[in-house]
Amino acid sequence: MVALFMLLADEDDRRIRLILAAFGIVAVVLVGAGLIELVKRWRKRPFQSRISASEQLAQFRDQFEKGQIKPEEFERIRALLNERIRQEMEVSTASAMPAPEEKPDGPSSDNPRNDLPR
Repeated sequence: MVALFMLLADEDDRRIRLILAAFGIVAVVLVGAGLIELVKRWRKRPFQSRISASEQLAQFRDQFEKGQIKPEEFERIRALLNERIRQEMEVSTASAMPAPEEKPDGPSSDNPRNDLPR
């Protein structure tokens, strides 16, 4: 880029060199600002949640029905995703089940007369 500026400018004419150098600096600043803006947009993009195994299987089934993937590929993918679906189901059912309530070993603190004989 500097070589192009040197070719365009005569060594005797300092004004043209100054204008070309200023143009080069402005171009570099604009490109830098554009890159900074692209990085900002990339960082602020909405977070896409991870696709569940059942959603992935539905997408692959759709591709299989359209003929985009071979039956052998679909069967291999289905076997892998079925195992992941089972794991997801075990995790979701375990988190959905309420924890069993524990009974205290000693007398109840609510009623202090529980330990008296009748």
